[in-house]
Amino acid sequence: MNGGRKYIIDGMELNIPLYYDKQSGKYIENYEEWINNKIFTPLGHLILFAGEDACEYSLSIDNKDCLDCGSCKFYQRASEETWIGICTNKKERRDYFETF
Repeated sequence: MNGGRKYIIDGMELNIPLYYDKQSGKYIENYEEWINNKIFTPLGHLILFAGEDACEYSLSIDNKDCLDCGSCKFYQRASEETWIGICTNKKERRDYFETF
């Protein structure tokens, strides 16, 4: 299994490539494309890796600051099996950026 995994989130199919990690002996998802590029779904949500540093708009469920996207209440993972997802905060949407 080295072709990748597919997820559908926010109306978009994500194809996440896999690489073999010798230390763990497992295939692991490679999020490099989404870490290095701003990619938006058709509905305008930014696709992010859960471990990315939280932005200035992040809030935890208890309304405190977050360290990373994965701990933010606006982050929605594509699946329980992955660390890729979208930011649902309106200030991070593509159409919000385009108004400036």
